[in-house]
Amino acid sequence: MSPEICYDYVDSDPVVPIKIIASNVSKKYLSFLDTGSDGIAIPRELWEKLRLSQQYPVRIQSVTGLSWSFIDTVKIEIFGDRHEVPAVMSDDPEILIGMEILKMYIVCFDGIKKRVAVRK
Repeated sequence: MSPEICYDYVDSDPVVPIKIIASNVSKKYLSFLDTGSDGIAIPRELWEKLRLSQQYPVRIQSVTGLSWSFIDTVKIEIFGDRHEVPAVMSDDPEILIGMEILKMYIVCFDGIKKRVAVRK
């Protein structure tokens, strides 16, 4: 079993550092770990800044209901690994990392210690 990587919550939220690689740009961001989300969601402003595609419309279900969005493939570095995964543009202000990536790891949320522990 691989060693455990721990991240302290930020302002009581389970966020972790990621790197998004798109359009020959590689930049680090903080992202929320969201076990209630199936995939990866990127805020509209960042989506446009990264010049991700708006050619592939999709209908998505979120906590606010059904809406139209766009989907594209992004490269994300998280927990020391690189993944090429589909992501959708979101009206939420935060990057969300859902089960598309989280299912590849053992993730333990410790609300008392305000810490996330991750293992492969």
